[in-house]
Amino acid sequence: MRGRADFSLALVLCLVLGIAGAQAAAPPAFQAGVHYQLIDPPQPVQVSAKGRVEVVELLWYGCRTCFVVQPELRRWVERHRAMITFRRMPAITNEQMIFLARAFYAAQALGVVERIHEPLYAAIHRHRRRMDNEEALVAFFAEQGVDPAAFRRAFHSRFTARKVRQARIMSRRYAIQGAPSIIIDGRYRVDPSMVHSVGEMMAVLDFLIARAAAD
Repeated sequence: MRGRADFSLALVLCLVLGIAGAQAAAPPAFQAGVHYQLIDPPQPVQVSAKGRVEVVELLWYGCRTCFVVQPELRRWVERHRAMITFRRMPAITNEQMIFLARAFYAAQALGVVERIHEPLYAAIHRHRRRMDNEEALVAFFAEQGVDPAAFRRAFHSRFTARKVRQARIMSRRYAIQGAPSIIIDGRYRVDPSMVHSVGEMMAVLDFLIARAAAD
């Protein structure tokens, strides 16, 4: 995606150099409009229990920055499991992103998102496999133990079409520019254009969930 290639390289360099120092430093005072954006109007949330903060990851499997961010984001989510409700949603800002969004929702319909999530990123970005046609996806899902006929039905289902439409609507309502974008409590948006490293992104998320929990 436009504007993501340079940031992907920067993220890789940050990971090579180490981000522990940034995380260990005293948390700075993050500012709206600089480190995160306010969502206007705020959007409804889906929380699993009272008092939890909703965190939504808007992703695209074709996005290398999303792939680079995944390990640190996964650890961040695990650290905050007790206070957040975390869910994923495909980011859809253009027609190119719809195909892999359909793959995500086909996986959701089949109950295999967790099984295919990281392997699909790895197939595209580590192993350089093309996942831009249905036959390639059928083969990939079969490798993950998914029946090809079942995948095709899910990929072309009304459920998948409806969820893709909803993701397009929410991508507009959240006013995202691309992937990855993280939404906190339906009120705050963070994306790579607002931070300098993976570590800073996680620190901003820490700041925002604490703020949302305190409101």
